Amino acid sequence: MEMTQDIKPLEAVMHGFPPAPDGIIDANNWFELPYLRWSLMNRARMVRTVPVWRGGGPVAHLGRKEGSITGTPVTGMDGQASPLESVLASLEIDACIVLHQGKIVYEEYFHGMQPWTQHGSASISKSYAAALAGILAHEGLLDFNRQAAYYIDEMRGTAMGDATLQQLLDMQVGIVRPGLQSRAQGLGPQDGGVFEIIGLAEPGPSSPKNFYEFILRKERSGEHGVRFYYDNGPPEALAWVMKRVCGATLSDLVSRYLFEPLGMERDGSYSIDSTGAEFAAGGLQLTLRDLARFGEALRCDGFWNGRQIIPASFIQEVRRGSDREMFSQSRFAAAMPGGSYHNSFYVAHDDVDGFMASGRYGQRLYVSPKAELVVAHFASAPGPSPHPFEKPYVRLHRELAELFRP
Repeated sequence: MEMTQDIKPLEAVMHGFPPAPDGIIDANNWFELPYLRWSLMNRARMVRTVPVWRGGGPVAHLGRKEGSITGTPVTGMDGQASPLESVLASLEIDACIVLHQGKIVYEEYFHGMQPWTQHGSASISKSYAAALAGILAHEGLLDFNRQAAYYIDEMRGTAMGDATLQQLLDMQVGIVRPGLQSRAQGLGPQDGGVFEIIGLAEPGPSSPKNFYEFILRKERSGEHGVRFYYDNGPPEALAWVMKRVCGATLSDLVSRYLFEPLGMERDGSYSIDSTGAEFAAGGLQLTLRDLARFGEALRCDGFWNGRQIIPASFIQEVRRGSDREMFSQSRFAAAMPGGSYHNSFYVAHDDVDGFMASGRYGQRLYVSPKAELVVAHFASAPGPSPHPFEKPYVRLHRELAELFRP
């Protein structure tokens, strides 16, 4: 499959007052270049959002190491060694940061992105929600062995109501994803219909109007706990549980338990539905450095900025992984053979203990505790899943880990 090329300069998108007709983004083109890149950097100008406050404390400092890895040879799309920066360009990377031992060894921004730019993180949002769940469980507010309906009466008798919170976190829930054949060509059905809810796709006559409807209307397919089935339903159900238990919005909870203690540099934001419910499975926008701060906390077993933020036991459980046989039957196994999916993270089960949070269109947060490495990048790589860049991303992260491992 050939890499998608920009059909016009990014500067021509949404430029002018008013913009030129062929530069306007709508529900039928935002997922194609160059519109995708603009939309991922300007989500608040396309859909409703709410802020995630960074808190009033000091910013957690990210130090820098001497030297540069810009020219470091890594394997490119053609299988040949090329300088890191040229490989990043071929993979439609918008910004990339690499931390070793908690200090920046590489940080570059492309295509007009800046250190203060909020970029869509897509399904990395799931991993933030999972970390929040781990904190709440440690505080005794959640029990991962209880079913979702224990916390949400409205979910009794529904497809996900009798799934445990652990099954929601591990995507081992027996549900069905709608076909969505009426969508614009190129968007694909894999998000399960959430784009219609937030306004990034034209809703059909039977589309759910909000995330609560989306959760309750999911159809059952088989038993829970017998297969890995990636879908946006489970994290949305988990978010509903956390909001109900805490009596607070997801944005406020993420601010209180993650953004503020992590010492984030900038506010983030969530895309929301018509009720104000956050798009928990894919709607978090934040800066690259703040994504890296989350990664550094993960690398250090939850201890960052002078305090234990995420329970060490939760992260150690992430690294232990889940059922590899289930994972091997999924489309994700091609990019990460021998891997698993646990607590909303992908676990490599390799000799550098690599694990990652992953989002559509090339959003990645990779952590290797043995190499003392964190790699975070935002991208604008269009196309449905499985994407041709999935294997190159995994290979890139592994090669960087090999560069720094003791």
